[in-house]
Amino acid sequence: MARPPPKEQLKVTTMSKPAFALAFLAVFAACQQEAPAPKRSSRVAEPSGLAATMREMTADMEELKAKAQAGTLTLADVESLRAAHEPIKTAEPTKPEEIKESFPGFAEAYLSNLDALAEALRQQGNREAQIEAFNTVIATCESCHQQHCPGPLDRIRGIKVQE
Repeated sequence: MARPPPKEQLKVTTMSKPAFALAFLAVFAACQQEAPAPKRSSRVAEPSGLAATMREMTADMEELKAKAQAGTLTLADVESLRAAHEPIKTAEPTKPEEIKESFPGFAEAYLSNLDALAEALRQQGNREAQIEAFNTVIATCESCHQQHCPGPLDRIRGIKVQE
């Protein structure tokens, strides 16, 4: 029959409570670390200046839609967007060769319609007039995208306020 090992050998093979606790904490901490962010593929290009501007414009207009629906749209909201969206006229497109001669006119019309929305707010027109001016801005986006880049048309149409 086999004899049990002497006590001295048992101490070598068992872990003390403090050492066990330390090992447990190390494993726990390692599991809590966030995974590194995935690296962007070198084949995926950064968006052009115009694409980045358009994405910001979309997010801004979706925010304005909520305010227009709630009746809380302010002149300051529209004026800050007017300044922020000015780069639409000069931002570099993804494929410059695909930009039609009509694009600068659409960009100017968009900015002019933002000015008209600001004017409707200055005149303290009724909510319906403000929504109509807001929807005119969005209609300008829709008209341009029908000619230049139809991909986001459904999203753009979804920004219109339903009266």
